[in-house]
Amino acid sequence: MKNLIRFLVITGLLIAGLWFFRTWFHGIFVFLYATPVIWYMLLITIILHFALFNRSPELKKIGSNAAITVSFFVFVFLLAGGLILAHIARGLTIAETVEYQTRESLPESTDSIRLMPYEVAKRYAKDSLQSSQFKLGTENIAIIDGKIQWVFPLTPDGFILTFNQKNQGIIAVDATTQAKNSKQIRQNLTIGEGMQIVDNLYWNLYRKNYFVTTDDPMYIPYNNDLYTIVGAIGYRFHFRWGIPFTVPYFKGVFIVDSAGNIEFVTPEKALEHPVLTGNRIFPENLTRTYVDAYQYHLGVLNKFFIHKDQIQIQDAAGANSSINRQPYLMNTKEGLKWFISTEPYGASHGIFKVFIVDARTGQIEIYQLPPEETLTGPVRAVDYIRRNNPSVDWSMFHSVEPLPFIRNQKLYWKLTIIPSDAAGIAFQSFIDAETNDVYQFNNQSAIINFLTGNTIDQELITDQKGTKQDLITEIKQKLKELESLLEQLTAEE
Repeated sequence: MKNLIRFLVITGLLIAGLWFFRTWFHGIFVFLYATPVIWYMLLITIILHFALFNRSPELKKIGSNAAITVSFFVFVFLLAGGLILAHIARGLTIAETVEYQTRESLPESTDSIRLMPYEVAKRYAKDSLQSSQFKLGTENIAIIDGKIQWVFPLTPDGFILTFNQKNQGIIAVDATTQAKNSKQIRQNLTIGEGMQIVDNLYWNLYRKNYFVTTDDPMYIPYNNDLYTIVGAIGYRFHFRWGIPFTVPYFKGVFIVDSAGNIEFVTPEKALEHPVLTGNRIFPENLTRTYVDAYQYHLGVLNKFFIHKDQIQIQDAAGANSSINRQPYLMNTKEGLKWFISTEPYGASHGIFKVFIVDARTGQIEIYQLPPEETLTGPVRAVDYIRRNNPSVDWSMFHSVEPLPFIRNQKLYWKLTIIPSDAAGIAFQSFIDAETNDVYQFNNQSAIINFLTGNTIDQELITDQKGTKQDLITEIKQKLKELESLLEQLTAEE
């Protein structure tokens, strides 16, 4: 009796401890929850093991250890096949259930576009940080004071400090200008990322809604308070081809004030919430998942063998490839939009279809290029910048963040050229996606003139043999030679 009581007490304590610290195990539990094929195949393997090895006299002879080894390999085989089928079934289900609407034109960009790349914004934010106890946390983009801004939270820097210090607000860097323009908003956060243990942001979010995954947090100042905004992605269970799987969906938004009060709102209520007015709501990760699933819209056989009307998302390489991943957030005259350009299946790098996803409602629209049009995608846009700047030492400079800009239904790719130490911006380049003409600017006024459609007071670099850039380089070299000759003649006199 004593042993039973001891066992029950220890088991109860373990369960209570596991429950209290459940947020520490959130990753593995939600992975198993969102991937039901794992425990489904484990169950099938256990049933096969006992059905075969316990009932068959011949199989019993191989021994228990050998039977377990065989069952393990059976489980691995079943799981590999199950994961592949579950992945295909998920994409097919998304393509069948998500509404992809068509549109006749691209949304026009506003003049307030993102000029400051992440790498430079982070450098400027670090340079303006005057504290020995805090560091920059996870970056994100938010609309603050009507402008697109890079926002970095100030989190405790050091193991001990994570237990006794609070996040001290944010540093916001204006992304609509090339100049260093950062400001710090001081506000102690009761709960936040990087804090331990019960003050940790995710400790509190997952205690409120456990079986979700989240986007990176976003910070919005509103009414003299600072709010932490975190999008939540839920999972719906489906069964297809004898395989269980889940499909992600936008479940809602966590809204956390500086006092630590957490409000979880549905996507519909998020649209009406005053803190989120004018800011993006629909998760970035879910946007890419839904667009990528479009390759299944004509079925599985088409996806793997026929490839009719099949898309693929290609990301441009850069100094930080994870930051250069699509979707790109656009500030358009129709509001904030997630922009994903897709290429046709195969080796082509031209634009096939453009997916425009409303960053607030999640509505997905497709702009289909006319058959006679060919537009350059972001991958090749990077190549044209390098090709038209042969004198640049590309081991010391990087082209980053290929962002779309649309004016008068003409698509441009804007790339920013920065030094490897991200200590500023060398120049901005706009590539005409139709003609591959390249426009380059190194000052704010010239960029504004281009964005507003005014006179362009810079050289146009064409994508032809014997480019104007080559001619300019040659003229500059001749001028240097003339200056040297003039100095020599002056010295002789």
